[in-house]
Formats: sequence, C-alpha cells, structure tokens
Amino acid sequence: MALIRFTLDLAIPSEVYDAIPAAKKSAFRDTIRAMKALAVKINAGKDNEEISVKASWHKCHHDEGKSCEEENEI
Repeated sequence: MALIRFTLDLAIPSEVYDAIPAAKKSAFRDTIRAMKALAVKINAGKDNEEISVKASWHKCHHDEGKSCEEENEI
C-alpha cells in the first residue's frame, strides 16, 4: 500500500506566533491531531520500522545560543 507522507518543520518567531488568535492556533492543533490519528507506522513491528506518527512542538533558543526547551506532543 502506498502512503502519503508529510514532513513539516516551521520556525515562527515568538512575537508572530503570540499574535495569532487562540482560536486559529487551536484549530491548527486540532487538525494536526485529527491527521495524526489516521497515521500509521511504516513497517510496523519489523526491524526497519519507521516512526511516522509524530507531531510535536518546542520553543527553540538556538538563535540566542541556548538550548531548546522540552518537546511537547501535539
């Protein structure tokens, strides 16, 4: 069976993200969760299993020369 695989990596400045209305951020989160519920692991249970059911976010401080904060599951 063929799979449609998505990869998304966005780095949005905190000020820009904070200005997004809460309802829009919640709708985005809910959409990601709904899509995640449909996702499957590739080659599940085999030696070459791929983790393909992952959605997370974290606050990144690399531009400040600091470490990132802990990842949070979506």
